[in-house]
Amino acid sequence: MTGLNPYEDSIIEIAAVPLLGNKIEDPYFFSPLQPYSFISSESKKIHGLNGSKLLDAPPAEVVIPEFFRLAKGRILLGQNPGLDIAFLWQAAKKIGDIPPEEWAIDITKVFNYIYKNTGKLSLETMAKRFEIRLSRTIHNALEDTIIVAEIFQKITPMLYKHHIRTLNDLITVGKTTMKRH
Repeated sequence: MTGLNPYEDSIIEIAAVPLLGNKIEDPYFFSPLQPYSFISSESKKIHGLNGSKLLDAPPAEVVIPEFFRLAKGRILLGQNPGLDIAFLWQAAKKIGDIPPEEWAIDITKVFNYIYKNTGKLSLETMAKRFEIRLSRTIHNALEDTIIVAEIFQKITPMLYKHHIRTLNDLITVGKTTMKRH
């Protein structure tokens, strides 16, 4: 994203890694997007993007509906996804599309439930717990999504032991709603 305000900033990358149960499926979905808003040099540095990459990227009118088709009927899983969902809703409003649900499962909440941690966890902290190798030098939506999927794969065998036996149990533990400003 170009910043942290879904009303003023815009999505610059979007990714999804489909899971069937806890098995990662192909194909992955990834696309940069032309931003609606100014992108700061700091954001460009964080994402490893430059102006020409973004100018050549497809517009939200093309990418967002494609992502929504993929997400339809599926449960979204992410790391602190409330802000991501807010950005998806704002993008949907701008292009006149209907977004997926206003909620997703937050892998951080599930991790905290199982490990009885408190506070906010980074993706890196959770990945280290499971010895998931991080090779990143920049913040990339696809790599983050793959890491979330791998963390979910590692957590899945522990769910039953922690009384998470159904999808509804998992939703109860991990559900997070869209962050509203």
